[in-house]
Amino acid sequence: MGLLLGLLGMRPIGIAAAIGLVLFFAGALAAHVRARVFYNIAFPGAYFALAAGALVLGLATA
Repeated sequence: MGLLLGLLGMRPIGIAAAIGLVLFFAGALAAHVRARVFYNIAFPGAYFALAAGALVLGLATA
C-alpha cells in the first residue's frame, strides 16, 4: 500500500515503505540462513531485491 502511495505522488511514504520492506526481507533472509533452510531462500531473496530496487529508484528520483 505504501509503495503504491509513493507511486501516486506521496514520495516520503513510498520511501518509508520501501525501507520497511528492505528491513523485513533482510530479516527473512537472516532467519533462513540462521535456520539453515536454503532450499527456498530464493523467494525472500527475490523479494528483497525488488524492495531494494524500489528503494534505490525512490531515493534517486526524490
